[in-house]
Amino acid sequence: MEPVPCIVLIDGDCAMCNATAVWFARRDPEGRLIFAAGHGQTARIAGEPPGGDPGTLVVWQGSRRLVRSTAALTLLSLLGGGWGWLARVGFLLPLFLRDAVYAAIARHRRRFPGEPGACTRLSPLHLAE
Repeated sequence: MEPVPCIVLIDGDCAMCNATAVWFARRDPEGRLIFAAGHGQTARIAGEPPGGDPGTLVVWQGSRRLVRSTAALTLLSLLGGGWGWLARVGFLLPLFLRDAVYAAIARHRRRFPGEPGACTRLSPLHLAE
């Protein structure tokens, strides 16, 4: 059975979110990850509320909606290798602890240096919309 592509919804105006999308896309040569804005047409089709879920990483893996640390660890696990191992270790932590770390990083994400605009650095293989 062929793996189901994951739709990764990101905040389009955050440099950290965009840099993370580019990082994952470069490690996904098979194109299993499809990136889209969390407030765009692809997000609405996937089932996101109007305006998306700002400030939260959302991954649609088939019909499963994954958020925050679960979404991030799932993306790492899809990369396999050492990243997959790191994801397995991360999943051993309780959800409240994983999400607390995610929230701490998310609170400071606007301080990340760089400019938003991952769409200009992602290949068409990885883009939706």
